[in-house]
This record gives sequence, C-alpha cells and structure tokens, in this order.
Amino acid sequence: MRLLPTLVLFCSVILLSACSEQAQRAENIQDTSEVPGIRPALDQLSQAEAIARKARVSEISYLLDIDLVSAADAYQGRVTLQFDLTDNDTTLDVDFTGGSVLAVIANGETLEPEYNGYFITLPESALKVGGNEIVIDYQHPYDQDGTGLHRFVDPEDGLTYLYTYLWPYYSNRLFPNFDQPNLKATYELTVRAASDWQVVSSTTEDSITVDGDSRLWHFPRSEKFSSYIFSLHAGPYQIWEDMAGDVPIRLMARQSLSEYVAVDEWLAYTKAGLAHYAEYFEIPYPFVKYDQIIVPDFLIGAMENVAAVTFSESYVDRGASNRFNSQRRAGTILHEMAHMWFGDLVTMNWWNGLWLNESFATLMSSIAVSQATEFEDLWHDFYLSENLSAISADNAVSTHPIEVSVASTNDFFNVFDAITYDKGASVLNQLSHYIGRENFRLGVSSYLTQYSWENTELADFMDSLSEQSGIDLNLWAQDWMYQAGVNTIEARFSCDANGISRFAILQTAPDEFPTLREQRVQLGLFSLGDAGGIEPIAVIPVEIVGAETQVSDVVGLPCPDLAIPNYEGWGYTELSLDDVSMDTIIEGDALGRINDPLLRSMIWTALFDAPDNGQMENNTLLETLIESLSRESNDRIIRQTLAELVSNLNKLERLGANYSAELASNSSKAEQQLWQIISAGVYLDAEGSRQSESTLNLRLSNYIRIARSDVALTNLAGLLDGSVQIEGLNLGQNTRWNIIRRFSSRNYISARELLAAERERDSSDAGRRAAIAAEAALPDLAIKQDWVNRILDTDNPLPLSNLRAAMGSIFPTGQEDLQLALLPQLAENLTELAVSRDNYFQQSYGRDLFSGICSEQGLQLVSAAISDRELIGATLYRFISENEQKAADCVSMKR
Repeated sequence: MRLLPTLVLFCSVILLSACSEQAQRAENIQDTSEVPGIRPALDQLSQAEAIARKARVSEISYLLDIDLVSAADAYQGRVTLQFDLTDNDTTLDVDFTGGSVLAVIANGETLEPEYNGYFITLPESALKVGGNEIVIDYQHPYDQDGTGLHRFVDPEDGLTYLYTYLWPYYSNRLFPNFDQPNLKATYELTVRAASDWQVVSSTTEDSITVDGDSRLWHFPRSEKFSSYIFSLHAGPYQIWEDMAGDVPIRLMARQSLSEYVAVDEWLAYTKAGLAHYAEYFEIPYPFVKYDQIIVPDFLIGAMENVAAVTFSESYVDRGASNRFNSQRRAGTILHEMAHMWFGDLVTMNWWNGLWLNESFATLMSSIAVSQATEFEDLWHDFYLSENLSAISADNAVSTHPIEVSVASTNDFFNVFDAITYDKGASVLNQLSHYIGRENFRLGVSSYLTQYSWENTELADFMDSLSEQSGIDLNLWAQDWMYQAGVNTIEARFSCDANGISRFAILQTAPDEFPTLREQRVQLGLFSLGDAGGIEPIAVIPVEIVGAETQVSDVVGLPCPDLAIPNYEGWGYTELSLDDVSMDTIIEGDALGRINDPLLRSMIWTALFDAPDNGQMENNTLLETLIESLSRESNDRIIRQTLAELVSNLNKLERLGANYSAELASNSSKAEQQLWQIISAGVYLDAEGSRQSESTLNLRLSNYIRIARSDVALTNLAGLLDGSVQIEGLNLGQNTRWNIIRRFSSRNYISARELLAAERERDSSDAGRRAAIAAEAALPDLAIKQDWVNRILDTDNPLPLSNLRAAMGSIFPTGQEDLQLALLPQLAENLTELAVSRDNYFQQSYGRDLFSGICSEQGLQLVSAAISDRELIGATLYRFISENEQKAADCVSMKR
C-alpha cells in the first residue's frame, strides 16, 4: 500500500459535497500529522508508529467472538485483547478501519469509545504497567473489494461465501488489533455461522455446537504469529480431505466450481511439497493441519494464511488443462507452502523485509517443483519467468533496490512487484551457486531453527548463510540488495592456430546504476559439429569480478563458434553475444542445431534484443520467428517465441500507417503458418514429430491473439459454432471467451450477437467478468464512455473484480483513437482517485488505462498527468510512469 497524497480539489457539481468533506478531512489530517506524537487519521501505519508501539507492547493474545448470521451486510464481533505494557505514560492505539465501535472496556472500566474510523485510542488513564485486558464490541460491513472479510454471492446458485485477505494491513478490518508483523500473538476464535456452512481458520475446530438455526464453531488457542496471516473463511464449500503423512490436508472450492478442480493433482503436489520441505528445512511442518481454499474475486494469486492458504480461482481450468497450467498450480501451491516455514514460522520485522519473504518462497518452490514433481525442467521456466521478468523490471523507470525502506503500510506497493519476487529470487538463486547449494540449504535450516516463532531482519538471514559457508557476505549484500540495476556480460576472446589465446568476460553497468557485481556463472563454449549439431567444448564455473575477468582455464582449447557466459542461467545478468556467436546464430543456423532447450531460449532472448542493439533488422527477426513456428517442438520455447511474435505485431500496429505494409505481410504469414499447424490437430507421426493437446491449445491461444484478417477471424468463428472441427481440440469455456473478446476488439461483423449468445450460455461469475471484458473491448466510444464512468464512480462502485475486467480490456491494440478521446477524463481524475480508491484499484487503473500509447498527443497527455508526483501518489505514478516510458519509446520509433 502507498501513502495518500494531500488532496487537491477537483470537484464536479455532483461530487462537490463529497469532495468538500474529503478536503476537510485531508486538511485536518495534515494539521495533526505535523504535531509530534499525534498519529494522523489515515488508513495506514507508519514504521515509526510501529517501532514505538513495539517498544511498549508484548505478550499479546486475542480472544475473538464473531457473528456471521445476525446481520445481512455486516458482521458483529467482540475481541478481548490481553497484552503487557511497559508504561502508561501516553495513549495506545488499536488499529480498526472502516467499522463501528459499539463498546470499549479497559481493565474493567467502561470507556466512551474514542474512534476516528481508522484506530481506537485508549487513554493512558485506562492503561496500566504490566498486564492489560481490553474488550471491544464492534461491527463491520462485509468488504466488496477483496480485502478484509470479503463476501461473495455466487450468481449461478445464490450461495454465499466469505473469506479473508489481510495482507499487509487489512486484518484490522476483520477485528481491532495491533496490525504489524512484529507484534505476534495467539488467537482463540468462536464463530457463529449458518448451519450448512463450513468455517475455517488457522487451527482445527475443537467443538461445533448447534444453536437454533446456526452453529457455533470454536477454534482453540493458536501458536503465536502475525495478524496479517490470521484468517477466517466460511460458506458451503465443497471439501476434499486426505492425509500427508501425519498432517491432515483439505482442499475447498465453491460448489459450482468444484467439477473443474483438479483435485488429485492438487493433493498430490501438496503431499509431495510437505514431505520435501520437512526434509529440506530439517524442520517438521509447524502447524496442526494444512487447508487450501480456492476463492472468487481474489486480488492476487494466493495468500499464505497460517494453515489455511487461499488461492485465486484462476488456478482452476474451466476446460482442457495443459502442462503449463499444471506447473503453474504446482509452483503456487509450493510457493505458499514454503511460507509456512519462511514467513509464518519466522517472519519479517517490517515490510521492507517483504522481498526476502517472497523471493525466498519463489526460489524454494522452484527447487521443490524441480525435485518433487514431474517438472524436472523447471529451471528452464525459472529463466523465462523469473530471470527475464526481473531484467525487464530492472530496465523500467520504476526499478529500485531489492531492499528498500517502507515508511508506512501505504508504501507497500513500492516493494510488491517483479523486483521483489523475480529479481529477489534470481539473486538468491545466484547466491546459492556463489556459496554452494548445500551450504545455502544448511544456512537456511539453521536460520529457521534459530529464529522459529520470532521476527528477523535481513542481517539475520545473511549471518546464517555466512556462518555456514565461511564467506563474509556483507559486501556482496551491499552490491546486490541495496543497489538497483542489472549488469550485462559478454565474452571477448581471440584465437590462433593453437586454439583460444585469450579469453575474458566483460561486465558493464548502466550509467545510472554503475555498480559492478561479483557473481558465479557458468561459461559454455560450443562448436558447430560436422554432424550438423552443436558440440560442447567446455563448461566451467567462473567467478566474475569487476569490469573484466580473465578466464585462463580455457586458453588452448579449440576456438568456439558459440560462447555463452551465463550458461544454464546461474547468474542474474543480461547477456550480450559476441560477434562470432551472433554470426553463428544468424548465418550458421545455430537454433536448428541446439538440442538443449534452455540454451535455445537464451539464444532466442539474445535475438529479441538484436534489433535494438543494431545486430539485426526487426523484419528479419519477425521472419525468423514465423519460420520457427513449424519446426520448434519445445512448449516453453513455443510460448516464448509466440509471445514475442504477438508483441512485435502489436508494436507494428501501434506504429501506424508507415508500418502497415510490414504489418499486413507478416501478420498474414503468421496467421497462415500457425493455422496450418493448428489444423493438423493432435498427432504423433512415424518420425516422432508430434503435437500434443497442450501444444495445440498453446498455439490456438496465440492464434487468437494475432488474428486480424477476415480469414483468420472466420476460422475462429468456425471453431466457435462447431463448423470447423480439429482432431483433439476441445474448446473450453475460457477459450470461447478469448475468441469473443478478440471479435469485439477487431470489430468482427457479428461480434455483438456472439457476445450476447455467449453471455446467455455462460452464467457463471467467470463468464460475467469475461462478458464485461468483451463488451469493454468493442470499438464503440459510447460503450467505452459508459465503462469509464462506471470505473470513476466512487458513490456506487461496482465490485473491484468487475472493474478490473473492464480496465484490462477497454483499450486493445488498434483503438488508440478511442483511448485518446477518453484520456483527458482519465487523467483529470487521478488526484481524486489517489485519495478515494484502494491501491489495487489504482494499480489496474494506471497499468491498463494508460497502456499502448504511441502518439505525440497521447504521450503529452500522459506526461502532463503525472507531472506532479506528490499530487497523484506513488501507486498511480509508478504504473503510469512505466506506460509513459513505453509510449516515449514507441513515439521515438515512429519519428
């Protein structure tokens, strides 16, 4: 979350009253924030406030009683807080956002509640040194934005489901508490729920009592952990149960979704993961059971609530699954599971430690997936997903060091990004090679053992690794954790009659981030063999230090045709190929000779960068990509190259009329080539050539994304109505909606009729959101204006999940004229949205509504909109500035 900016009035006549109230409140907040010792009335907690409270409060327990049946739109609760206090010299705040405080009793004394909508203030006169007991009766509306206690009514069967999302600063929406990660507490819970509901929390219920038309669930006192990983979920969930050794495990989902859940697969990955981590960490699973709940409208992929992990329904396939989706499920299941040890058992002290929490879980899940599941080639995906995603983020204007200060919970989004997850994981992976994999594992085990049930800082983790490896990592940490940017390495060598005479690895850094880092990589040297393949000459580890690292070990070896100084992706670095290697790839057809899929992917990445580096014409790259469609057999590389093809064709369309002939030619070739392959269906021929169902669906999903011509769109219409049949292709509901949305964005002749028919066919929640996306994509200014008005409506907002569906589809490639017509309205509301809307809304707004711009006029509008960073706040600025950078690059290409 990010700090709210000072409000500047921008009020229409309709919104004047509401804006005036907001302005008055903002003025009051500014006044109080300047008074030392007085906490401003904001939906946030500063690090300074957390530090001060931590110094006073300890030994916390919560006794919770929550009623989910007495009111339709709100829940009622009583919380008894018990804690020790070091002094009663000043007041003490209890965090509680957006509810009503009905009564407060402090140490037996009834108080008049002092509550400002964000926290309850306990007067010093009601507090005492030592043990305190505070009883608070409260009420809170169910949330509709995916945070706090979220309420969802299934449109298919009318059943109601509840779940919590409390990270980072939302547990105080569920109940009043000290909502900071380093004030760990125990939790005892009683819940009144409907008689046919299941209730889930961090422990297993020890009693269920019938009480009239409802039931009372009691959950015994838990272990001590942070408030953001507490949870409460309730509803008529479908439940599947099993055992993982001696750990009870359950999987839950909505009734109407249950038929699509890959239950056997999900439970198999769960069992494999629990066994793997207990052995890897040398610590048994630390909690009494392990539940996984698949929930609707979820804001993120998954959340590591103690023993009750929540997952987005995006991990459920409503149609044919594929290897990628199965691996994605396995990765996320094992990512969240890793948090049970690293995050829940041992927890960061404050939110600046989020990166270590998340990047560690990403690395651990990668190790677990590669060792404990069928996806032994996971490191290929790690390179494509984590490494390349991190490098892209490091090249954006919003890049930042891995370890950054987080002044308040509203600055949370500054560290909730690809740098946190992907670069952090890539750097930790590089560190594991630097000190040795086993030293890394033993250091992690020692860290978790030493700090179980406690809070830690980065230094604690690094000290554990240093002690185990015998390597002082202080300088390493300074270079890698506290400096932004990514380095580039390149092989530089010369040869004579005796082979390699000199070999060095050069390291460079961008001007704005000039740090040269030390890391351990693998150098791979290869030659073009007589049999038509690529043959290895040598693969050796090299420790890179400074601007130039001499590699004397390879002197005298045969001169290579191809040199890869980050072979197998040990390091975190960009790779620039030397001239000899680039000639081998372009002239020597190296791509057709390399059997190693990861190496092929790394070479493709170098080719993608070649036009920007002046090593290849962009049209040559497109021709190479199209040519590869029929001969590439590895699904990961097919996905990689198709994504690049889609991106390049979209870029040509954004560049406009001067590139229309190039777009038409390449688009037509790509459509024809890909449709020919898709039309062959699922097959395995005598020569071993094959197209699996998974590969077929992968190619079809990208064909939908590139379809522009009437022929291509008609092909898709045939798939939709069944007049075109392809062997082995089962058109799932998600694919049907992707086709409908493409028809909308391309203004296909019967797009509206097909949309209406599909909306009638699919009445599910996912179908409702897909219909919104398809409608918003129509090239109709009136429809888009209506959706912009709904997006900006703060008085009667639609559920955030619906708004995100619209924002993600409203401006597809080819509709910049409509986007330009609406940009002024979108830009002039930024200041108000920074105050009135949640950071998750702001993320979608800034990322989606300002993307794809490639005109001088659009660039000027975007630049003006974000000219005052303080006015629009950090979240909107961050995502819009990234789009400004992309727009500037596109406009520069046009010029």
